[in-house]
Amino acid sequence: MITVSVPGKIHLMGEHAVVYGKPALLSAINLRMYVSVEPATKTEVVSTEGKDYVLYAVEKVKEYFHMESIPQMKITIHSEIPAGFHLGSSAATAVGTVAAVTYFLKKIWNPTVFNQIAYEVEKKQHGNPSGGDNTIVTMGGLLWFRKELEFLKSMWQLDVDIPSSLNHFFLINTGKPKETTGEMVMMVRKRYEKHPVTMERYFLKNEIQTKNIAVALKEQNEQALVHAIQKGEQTLERMGVVGKKVVPYIREMESVGGAVKILGGGGKNEGVGFLLCYHREKGIIKKIGKKFGYTMQPIILECGGVQLEK
Repeated sequence: MITVSVPGKIHLMGEHAVVYGKPALLSAINLRMYVSVEPATKTEVVSTEGKDYVLYAVEKVKEYFHMESIPQMKITIHSEIPAGFHLGSSAATAVGTVAAVTYFLKKIWNPTVFNQIAYEVEKKQHGNPSGGDNTIVTMGGLLWFRKELEFLKSMWQLDVDIPSSLNHFFLINTGKPKETTGEMVMMVRKRYEKHPVTMERYFLKNEIQTKNIAVALKEQNEQALVHAIQKGEQTLERMGVVGKKVVPYIREMESVGGAVKILGGGGKNEGVGFLLCYHREKGIIKKIGKKFGYTMQPIILECGGVQLEK
């Protein structure tokens, strides 16, 4: 049996703007997905993830290595990453399946190849993905990502160690969004087509705060980090991807010195999935969360990428 693990991810900033050539800053987190592959008499998938998506990843591996046929296998997926909450579940599924199946078939461990194949798999799920999600869960750590053109992408693993004094991040569960990431991306696209100058201004302001967050982490400046997350969240609200239902919670956390932002696609009508919250006092987060009916979960940023477990 081959088992690999892949982390989830969060955007520290840059979601939506990244689709328009602006940078995104992503981090791997300490929630992981485990993908096991073993010989079987018939190919089957045991997973709460989409089975067709897993089998599509297998086909992409077969296609990449120009294999006419592959042996039967059982693929088992256990995940700590909830699907549909913008934490990179589909990217982890793609990377984990590709890595496990490639190693099972070829005994090749090459994360660069895994990432390349997984990007093609992600196109089935998201149509025109940036490539950032599959890259961060493959590489781990902190990733600066910019997609200028389909054939021109810039990716750097940042040489930044987030100290424990700055690792006070929490996931706030506001409920699964009614809208998919694809639907939210399309909504922003329509706004951009209607108001290109205004939307471009929001994207540029978002880029400034993405850079400010990177600098704040590098310089270990907590005040600058909180300020940049707050300002970046404002640009996301103006893009229309932060549902009105969660805005009061965000404002209340800001009033007590915290910073909160959406993750991934966001949402429009109901929940927005998980919010990313930064605050030193866990008790304060718990108290305000209870008021709004939201649960919280501490996370650790800057974790390792795809790994061969056994």
